[in-house]
This record gives sequence, C-alpha cells and structure tokens, in this order.
Amino acid sequence: MSLRQVELEDVIPLRHEVLRPGQTRETCYFEGDDNETTRHFAWVEDGQVLSIATVMEAGRDVDWKTVPYQLRGMATDPASAGQGIGSSFLQALHETVNESWWCNAREVAVRFYERNGLVVVGEPFEIPGIGTHYVMIYEKTAGS
Repeated sequence: MSLRQVELEDVIPLRHEVLRPGQTRETCYFEGDDNETTRHFAWVEDGQVLSIATVMEAGRDVDWKTVPYQLRGMATDPASAGQGIGSSFLQALHETVNESWWCNAREVAVRFYERNGLVVVGEPFEIPGIGTHYVMIYEKTAGS
C-alpha cells in the first residue's frame, strides 16, 4: 500500500461513487482542480485506488491565522471501509503535505477526522444537495 500523487482523472471515479452518487459525473470536478498548485493523491494497493483526496491552495482565516491549504474530495472505496485504509491515507497525507490544512467535513465524517488529528471550528452549515458540514482543521505542529 502506498500514497501516490496522481492525475485528476484518477480521483474522479471514486469521487463520483462516494461523494456524488446519483449525480452527474460533471459534479465531481471542483473549482481549482486544474490549478498548477493543486495536487491529487491516491492510496493504491495492488494497482487499485482505495482512497483519494485533493489538496489545494485555498487559505482560510481561522482564529487570527491563515490555514493555507484545503483538503477536498476525500473518499475511500466502500468495499474497503473499516479496514483503516482511510486513516493510513490521511496520516500519509499529513506527512506529505507537511502544512496545516482545513476541510469541509460531512457530518458523518467528523468522528473519523477527529480520530486523525483534526478539530472542528465554528458551527455546522449546509451545502445544498449534499448535507450538513463542519469546517475542520489539521494544525501542523513543530516536529510533525
């Protein structure tokens, strides 16, 4: 198993299956996906993509500081759920990105992110057609 930087088209199938089921494939393309500084990652085992995420420069002010990166579109293959793959992937991303970052976490994913070092900031909000979300941050600490 390993973390790999991949192309945008490598993350779209899992984004579609997990994050936008029943919607058109076009809804799986996010603003900023094609930016030069945006990076797409996959956790790959035996040639199969099991988990994905995108990291892009999208600063957000949180508690009087700017968190420079946003994690978007994280998803794990439902057939692999509960095996620790998402956590292993996220920990490898922490090490690879090596910066603080934030995400809009679906309500059902908050506990997963908390177990992996993120904290909720602010109140819940709705993303139309998708559901309740929370802003969460991963704060890079000295030595991490």
